[in-house]
Amino acid sequence: MTVLRCERLASGAVDAAIASLGAVTLARTPIGVFVEVDDHLVDRARCVLAFAGVSTGVSLETLAPRPGTRAAIGRDLTPLPLLCLALDLVHVRSLPLGPETARLLRGRPLQRENAARRALVRDLLCGVDAAVGWRRRAWTTRDVLRTTEARRVLRPVVFDIAAIGAPPERRALAREGALARWLFA
Repeated sequence: MTVLRCERLASGAVDAAIASLGAVTLARTPIGVFVEVDDHLVDRARCVLAFAGVSTGVSLETLAPRPGTRAAIGRDLTPLPLLCLALDLVHVRSLPLGPETARLLRGRPLQRENAARRALVRDLLCGVDAAVGWRRRAWTTRDVLRTTEARRVLRPVVFDIAAIGAPPERRALAREGALARWLFA
């Protein structure tokens, strides 16, 4: 795995670029913003992110929690101030089209077919939009986890330590721009 330090130079389709890479890990720390990719994807990641307005460079930083920090699981992609988090990770993977479109088209009992869902499926199948699954994990101090702002976004892991290894997967669309807002907040 290779860690790339990122800096946003211009506005662009960062979420679509990340979705095109498959599985990556995004990280926010007090010293910067990083993307971790497989070694064979480094050149492609740098090119795709450059076209999205993000400058990248190979970094020697390791994306590991610092000693004395507490783990938490993210509920959404609301960014917290960089100085209050030791490490904030979002694991992103592109969702396969078949199961994702089937999930979107599957209606609940007694629910009418929705034109907006059909349009979304059409955008996914035509490549106009992309669906990603994300899992957020963060490490910070106990005092930060007690703040109201952090409690809205993060759920501390207290008893179930195994939960930090497999937080629930959430979904996002590239056109929403949630990953870019979180990454470059």
